[in-house]
Parts: sequence; C-alpha cells; structure tokens
Amino acid sequence: MTTCSIVIPVHNRAALTTQCLDVLLGSWAETTEPEIVVVDDGSSDSTAQMLAARADRVRIVRHDQNVGFGRACNEGAAVATGEWLVFLNNDTLPQSGWLDALLRYASSGEQIGLVGSKLLFPNGTIQHAGVVFARDLTPLHIYSGFHADHPAVSKSREFQVVTGACAVIRREIFDEVGGFDVGFVNGYEDVDLCLRLRQLGYEVHYCHESVLYHLESATRDHALDPQNHALFRERWADDVRQDDIEYYLEDGLIDIRYCEQFPALLWVSPDLAVLDRERANVGETLLAKRSRQVYDALKENTRLRIELLEAGERARATSEASGAERLA
Repeated sequence: MTTCSIVIPVHNRAALTTQCLDVLLGSWAETTEPEIVVVDDGSSDSTAQMLAARADRVRIVRHDQNVGFGRACNEGAAVATGEWLVFLNNDTLPQSGWLDALLRYASSGEQIGLVGSKLLFPNGTIQHAGVVFARDLTPLHIYSGFHADHPAVSKSREFQVVTGACAVIRREIFDEVGGFDVGFVNGYEDVDLCLRLRQLGYEVHYCHESVLYHLESATRDHALDPQNHALFRERWADDVRQDDIEYYLEDGLIDIRYCEQFPALLWVSPDLAVLDRERANVGETLLAKRSRQVYDALKENTRLRIELLEAGERARATSEASGAERLA
C-alpha cells in the first residue's frame, strides 16, 4: 500500500489538467512519487488522449458521462491504494513542499479528520485560508484577497469547514464517514463532508504551510448553487454557527472597547472592511468599487489565460493527430 494517493477529478479543461499533472510528476522521482488517480468525468475534449500519454505514471478512471465532483472523488478513492487520500482540483498548481506539510500536519493528532491547504489566486493573494459562516449561515472563504503573508492567514488552526479543492484525509476516516454525499452536485460536497466529520467527533483544520495556486472558478459551474445551498440549509442550519466575527477578533482585525456608558468604541482594520455604504464617504465608496473591479479583472485575466492554454492544447492534439495520419 502506498503512503498517499492523490485523487484528481476532471471534466474537460485538458490544458489545466496537463499543467497540474506536469507540476506533480516533476516534483518527485518516479520511484518515490505518490500514487496519482485521475478520474476523467465524461470529458469531451482532448483529456483522454492527454491522460493516455501519461498512463505509465497515472491511474485513470474513465466515465462515459459526467456524474459530478462527489461521485468522481468517491470512485477515485475506491481504486486508490494509499493510507492517505488527497483530493486535488485540476485547476491547482502545487508549490514546493505542499504535500509534506499537509501530511505532516494531518498526522499530528488522532482527532484531526480533514486538513485543507492555503490556496492563492494567480496574483499571490488568498483564495482559501479556511471557511467561516456569516450571520445568514452562508459559507465564506475568510480573508479572500488578503496578501499571502498576512499574519491572519499565516497560522494553522481549526475551522468548521475547509475547501475540498486541496484536502487530505485518512482513508479509514473517509470510509467511516461514507465519502462525499452525491446528493450535492458540484457544490457544497466539501462543506457537508467537513460537518459530518465534526459530527463524528473529528476536527477540521487549515494548514498554512501547504501552499498551492488555485484558478478558482475556472472549472466551476455555479448553476446548481441554489439547489445545493437549499439542501445544505435543510440539513445543517441547526448545527453550524456563525463564526466569522470570532476569527476577526482573534486575529486583531476587530476591537471593541467599552467606556462607562455606551456607545462602545469599535475599531475595524481597513484591511477587513469599510463603513456601511449608507454612511461611507466618497473615498471609502471608491475603495470598495476599485476592489471589486480588481477582483473582476483578476477573474477575467484567469479566464483568458485558461482559454490560451486550451487553444495550445487543441493545437497540439491536432498536430499530433495529423502526424499520426501521415505516418499511417
């Protein structure tokens, strides 16, 4: 049995999968690399050919039709042989030491059930450093957009939920919890898994030393989010709790001081928030607007970069096919 199996569910986006696999396969010698299981979830592009070219170093599970993230992960885990299972999105770029840090942290306590990594946008800011719940119990990636080295994201700790875009779990615990619930389709599977683990007495943690870049939304279809959110609310509304403010207080980004009489003095770091729009001055309103514009521009640049990668992958596949025809 290998120590670790990396399970990567993919649906189209061959260029992204190629990029991710090339980084992984270039990280270790063939004799020491972890097992890599790629679940081709009904891809219609050049994914099958790309995987076939790497079949000597990658195990492949093929679906004729797209069945969704949760089922793909479960089937990948079923054929994996590792004691540890790492679920990894194909739109990630692992950085040096990411896996060692993840496994080291996950094995540091018997009650640790699942550990997620620090994920960065292409511009080096935070995409994931743990998931919190707002007052309406919507799950949110805390500190999204913060600098990667900010003190608030540079400490490993427990959360109710972390993302499944890169997360490690012991196989025996994954089997005990029953894997991902396929009632969720391409959204909230990781949220539900974390909460079920906690229900069994396991802890969910974020490891800041395990770092990957993540082209978030590059492979995500948000069409089913309302359906998934409704199922999440039905199942977990009485079990999850608002915890966003707790982390902001713990990290010193919010401070409340009390005088002898109210009102209290409230301080909020400008890294975290601006005033409510109804009371914000022109500068604060402009800052919020510019922040949104920068985020939208980042997503658009990521989308264009992916399209360029895919165009290159299609050109390469066409060239190879033409070459094979000439040889025939």
